[in-house]
Amino acid sequence: MFSVIGSVTLMPLLVLPAMIGVLVDQANMSESLAGWSASLNFLGAAAIGLLISLRIHHLNLRQIGTLALALAAVADVASAFMAGPTIAFLVVRTIAGVMLGAAYVAAISSFARYDGYERGFGIFVTLQFSISGLGLYLVPVFSDELGARGLFVVFAMLDILALFLARHLPDEIAAIKEHRESKSELRVLFTLAAILAIVGFSLFEAANNAQFTYIERFGVSLDISEHQIGIALLVASLIGIPGAFTIVVIGHRFGTIAPLTLGITIAVSGLSILLGTETYFWYFIGGCFMGFSWAYCLPYIQSLLASLDRNGSAIAAGTSFSTLGSAIGPGFAAVVVGGGNYGNVFTLSIALFVITFVCFFYASRHRDALSTGAGQ
Repeated sequence: MFSVIGSVTLMPLLVLPAMIGVLVDQANMSESLAGWSASLNFLGAAAIGLLISLRIHHLNLRQIGTLALALAAVADVASAFMAGPTIAFLVVRTIAGVMLGAAYVAAISSFARYDGYERGFGIFVTLQFSISGLGLYLVPVFSDELGARGLFVVFAMLDILALFLARHLPDEIAAIKEHRESKSELRVLFTLAAILAIVGFSLFEAANNAQFTYIERFGVSLDISEHQIGIALLVASLIGIPGAFTIVVIGHRFGTIAPLTLGITIAVSGLSILLGTETYFWYFIGGCFMGFSWAYCLPYIQSLLASLDRNGSAIAAGTSFSTLGSAIGPGFAAVVVGGGNYGNVFTLSIALFVITFVCFFYASRHRDALSTGAGQ
């Protein structure tokens, strides 16, 4: 149930390039303004996520999720009727982001409170990429019939579905169960391991969302049909399913850094392919590399954060900052994409991935050092 709730709250991200296409083609928005509407949505989610992470040991996740999903449905309905190049639309998308961000933090923090959380994250990411693949195929193909209004109405209906499932979120306050020696939220979040892991997660999402925002438009610039683009994005998402499921099968048998090294190498390879392609075949292959690496890395990153605090403060903060990365990524991409220079976007993502890997490498080392010190 946590996976379904979390996936619903991520819908604006899971179908991001298709949503950008709908806003440009059906709501008379420029590519840059459509990108900023996504950034503001994610920025609202990041802000509320950070606030929740600072008090998560003392909050009831079920109550947060229920209220946030109800208000998110209202905001998405409002978005359906306001879609267009207006300030009002940008404001309502920011409000929707705040509500969806609160519900997402409630869902993902719930995983950390149960044993086997790493496999839970694997299943969660598997579901995300299944939904994303389906959405990225259907939205471009039926964009004329849906329009911007229909897209946001669908988002609202999914919010209501998640609202009915919110009763399965933990109905308890973690601080009541804590031992006296348990660390407070701030003591966890100000360790070097947590800081590096959180920054790395933020940059990882910024890198992925920068390229993801405009990959559909890049396909259009290559004179690829919407149907072919939809198929490519569908397969790219579906190929992420075995990537996400890897951690369910092998757990942490190979640690954290070795799997992340492989995943980030695949991502950089995919972006390099996209930088050099002028054909549908290599557009398809590059997209598949990106879809696999994104899904493959996510459960390992989330597990790294969850291992720092089983009551969820690190994963909640990491999630909020990753959402900030999701906001910054499209914004940075909107700045460098001027004149349809999509190669600039892919180069930006490569640079962000390199910095991401450095953060995770040292976060893992400091986490292991803390664990050794605690054991002694």
